[in-house]
Amino acid sequence: MRSIVVYGSRSGNTRRIAEVIAGVLQSRGAVDLLPAEEAPAAFPTDTDLVVVGGPTEAHGITPPVVGFFERLAPNSLKGIHAAAFDTRLHVPRLLSGSAASGIARRLRALGGTVIVPEESFMVSREPQLEAGEIERAEDWATFLVNAIEAKLPALAASAR
Repeated sequence: MRSIVVYGSRSGNTRRIAEVIAGVLQSRGAVDLLPAEEAPAAFPTDTDLVVVGGPTEAHGITPPVVGFFERLAPNSLKGIHAAAFDTRLHVPRLLSGSAASGIARRLRALGGTVIVPEESFMVSREPQLEAGEIERAEDWATFLVNAIEAKLPALAASAR
């Protein structure tokens, strides 16, 4: 399975979550981990999964992640599985917003098949990842890998 993890990060928290996700995905195949500013405008044809994440700011997506999406051509994610995550303050989603929901919408608009619900990882006001968020990221990435393998049985067999 070939995966690409793209992230935007200001304080390092989203980068850390992206690294954890990439680490889990790497157990099942090749992974590219890229800051949004360095992500390509097109993906290799053998890409199975694209995961995009960023911090939630002003109820939405940060400019580097928006810029990444703007570089992609229409239908550039057609036939590719996708997932979205964000980091945000640990307050009700109604108050903070969620970059992940906006990211998931953009993934779908580009033809991607979002296969798991978007996920938010919580940070404190300092901002630092809250206790247990690294483990939650590992669990979410494992859930993501299992969902992909359930949809792509040939890949699951070759990964063993």
